[in-house]
Amino acid sequence: METKELNGNGRIRIARTEIDVPHLNEMMTFGFPLLGPDYYQKVMSAISDEGMLRPTTSQMFSLIDLAFKNSDEEHCKDIISKLRNNWLWTSTENLYTPKEIIVYDNTDGKMPSDRESLLNMNKNGNKAVRIVPYEFKRESQSISDLVKNPYILAQVGSKEFAEDVVARVAEKISKNKHYVWALNPVDSNEKRYTALYSVWDDSRLAVDGLYHADDRDGCASGVSRSAEGAAKK
Repeated sequence: METKELNGNGRIRIARTEIDVPHLNEMMTFGFPLLGPDYYQKVMSAISDEGMLRPTTSQMFSLIDLAFKNSDEEHCKDIISKLRNNWLWTSTENLYTPKEIIVYDNTDGKMPSDRESLLNMNKNGNKAVRIVPYEFKRESQSISDLVKNPYILAQVGSKEFAEDVVARVAEKISKNKHYVWALNPVDSNEKRYTALYSVWDDSRLAVDGLYHADDRDGCASGVSRSAEGAAKK
């Protein structure tokens, strides 16, 4: 909810629109309009200030998927426009290390970002932390290669989700080859952020894990489990 202070000690409270989105086995609620475009930390901090969680890569794919299924609806048009003209931030962060890429869903902004802590979390069964060897295909690739790409599987956390939702989103954007952007092996640990977007006149889906904190053209929305989804659990 947005609050505006008025002269004379008054204030206006503006409730945001909510969009319920099927995601895996539950219903998630996204706030609308999307926050941004702005720097990653500003957008994500604003989401946390609203008391919501930061959206993972898989959750953002579900939102985009729903938007394409309802492309004539005004809110969905705006989501697609942000995908095409800006980019969509996700809370799925990347720690590039000399030995592997550690992909992790930092939904509350409080997860550690050092290699040892993340590896321990993964070892202890925390599914929010996923490990990717460097040997995977980068840059241009077909949809069939995209949904089998180990980096994409780490980003979304599920082979079935990739083959279903990621494939459908890619096909909606274009049947041309799509893009995966990630670093090659690094000499020291390096943290980067993830964004989804459509490139080259809407002819490609890009899953980009290379963004710095000083990149400023991204948008995102806070997410929570909807009352309907919670009732089904």
